[in-house]
Amino acid sequence: MKGRHFWRGGAVLSAMLLLSACATTSPWRVPYSIVPAAAGPAAASTFQGRTAAAVLPVLRLTPVTAPEWLQGHDFHYRLLYENPQQALYYRGARWVGTPAQMMGDLLQGQLMDGGQWRAVLSPTSTGKAGLLLQVRLSDFTLDFSTPRQGVAQVAGEATLVDAQSYQVLGQQRFAFRVPAVPTNPDGGALAMTRASRAFAKAVGQWAEQAARHSLPG
Repeated sequence: MKGRHFWRGGAVLSAMLLLSACATTSPWRVPYSIVPAAAGPAAASTFQGRTAAAVLPVLRLTPVTAPEWLQGHDFHYRLLYENPQQALYYRGARWVGTPAQMMGDLLQGQLMDGGQWRAVLSPTSTGKAGLLLQVRLSDFTLDFSTPRQGVAQVAGEATLVDAQSYQVLGQQRFAFRVPAVPTNPDGGALAMTRASRAFAKAVGQWAEQAARHSLPG
């Protein structure tokens, strides 16, 4: 009985130490980012050598939005086995920008790399656009089902709008989950990056398809 009691106590202590590490990581030095180092917000992208029929209209990406609790640079996580509704954050890790800002830069690069748009305008660039792409994040966290099992969760909604009539041409929800290995800020940031890039790629592909379906003829 004593040995059995000791083993249970050791397991509880291990779990407590792991959770303590989540909340009290070493002081951060370089904030994490989901955006490639060479990427960033761009004013516009034009594609030469294409006929008007071969490319989609000019697209403007409006500022990505997010709930109030995602407005800061905090690196959020949830302990689903304790309180799935409570979003916590690492004290020693943070993002280089807000999730919405980073996703905006990521989406801008993804849309430009797609090469199907006559031009891709950023929220602040000048120029007349034919279509607007609106994206709202609903989740951007690490979810822990156990102290040793974490998954990056990135979810949101995209809406394609006619820039002249403001008619909604399409709307779609997206959600991506990527296992975090190891279950610490470094592993979590890598998983969040992979989930975010999958999100941006899916949104970009969907926007192209929705735009093609809206073209006359």
